[in-house]
Amino acid sequence: MVHISTDDDYYTTITVFTTTPENQRRLFEVIKEGEERLRGFPGLVSAGLHLSHDGTRLIGYAQWEKKEAFDAMRALPDRREHFREVHGLVSDVQLIACRVAYTHDEIAPTTR
Repeated sequence: MVHISTDDDYYTTITVFTTTPENQRRLFEVIKEGEERLRGFPGLVSAGLHLSHDGTRLIGYAQWEKKEAFDAMRALPDRREHFREVHGLVSDVQLIACRVAYTHDEIAPTTR
């Protein structure tokens, strides 16, 4: 489960993939499969995927212990084929590396 906190000093990536409504589901399947193959990869803390309501974007959110772990993942030989398949389904990819600066959590009441 993704836990977002300013207490963690993770290397965070937000990736925005631009696609078509016809390709969004396939793009999701390809990226999800790629993320599942990374389970247990050293330095990967968590990952999450979000689908835009209009079908034109998929947003990936990942947390890494440090940038070097992220770079090591990108250098894996099997990732090249994965990235080629993703690029065949998108018109644009924006990778944003960042850190968490602020969070706000609403606590849901247990009784009404």
